[in-house]
Amino acid sequence: MSPASSSLLSYLDAPIVVGDPDGRAAYVNPAFEASFSVLAAEVTGEPLANLFEGGAREAVLRGVAEACEKGENVRFRIRQGSGGFSAVASPIVAEDSRVGVVILMVEAAASDERFLSVYRDVIQPLDAMVAALDDVLGQIRGRRAEHYRSVIEDGINALGRIRRWSDDKFGQLSGAPQRSLVPGSSFDVAPVVRAAGEQMDDEFTERGVKLEVQPAYGLPPVAGESVCLEQALVHLLRKRLEVAPESATVTLSARRLDADGVLISIVDAAPSGESDADSDAEPELVLELVRDLGGIIRTTIDPIAGRTTAIRLDPA
Repeated sequence: MSPASSSLLSYLDAPIVVGDPDGRAAYVNPAFEASFSVLAAEVTGEPLANLFEGGAREAVLRGVAEACEKGENVRFRIRQGSGGFSAVASPIVAEDSRVGVVILMVEAAASDERFLSVYRDVIQPLDAMVAALDDVLGQIRGRRAEHYRSVIEDGINALGRIRRWSDDKFGQLSGAPQRSLVPGSSFDVAPVVRAAGEQMDDEFTERGVKLEVQPAYGLPPVAGESVCLEQALVHLLRKRLEVAPESATVTLSARRLDADGVLISIVDAAPSGESDADSDAEPELVLELVRDLGGIIRTTIDPIAGRTTAIRLDPA
């Protein structure tokens, strides 16, 4: 690092450490000295790991390795003593080769630290609440119980929205991967439902299975990319077709929910012997596509109504 570069870095209030190609500290600025209680003369030439303690050491080494491997910025968090820092590791490139890494750290706000602490405390009870409501929902049978099923579903969906918001906020503060929902994007569900039905119509006809498509009109737009929903529906329909007996009927429908969300349902006759215990075995690709839309997917089995796979999407 040139004297001019190090001089510029010395004026920054944020702690900075520069690592050389061998993973040793080539430079630390005065802000780093003050925040981490070290002297530049003592740590220069030391392995980067020696500049940090406990879990921070592992986080730094992982972040540096990833930044150098991918050739791009990598965000992560570290704790040192009683404080926390949001860090960015950036590779240093010269003449098309990586010659080191710069780690910039910004002290985390006390409110951010409190949120991360609360997040770790509440996520397990939150998931337990969803599991309990799911269990109760599975015990409610018959059409007369439709009101109670709807009430419980609304509760599960509300908890799901809290979980998604918490996960996103945690990701923003911790540097964890974010959901791939594209900000600002939205689409109309009805044409997507029709398109998925049209795409699968020939396959259903060849097998002698009837596909009924009932897209509602005037649905509110939902957030995300339409291709994610279409792919998810096609995969689910194809999976249902694989086990459907000849002359069976599979219904694909969409309707508006009271909270202006949209519920897309696939209903068919569950294979003999299948129970709610098997209802979570949807393809991982489908689960990932629904997560990308910020939605919730659940499959339930009723001896009278059959098997219902419901996808709940929030309005844009």
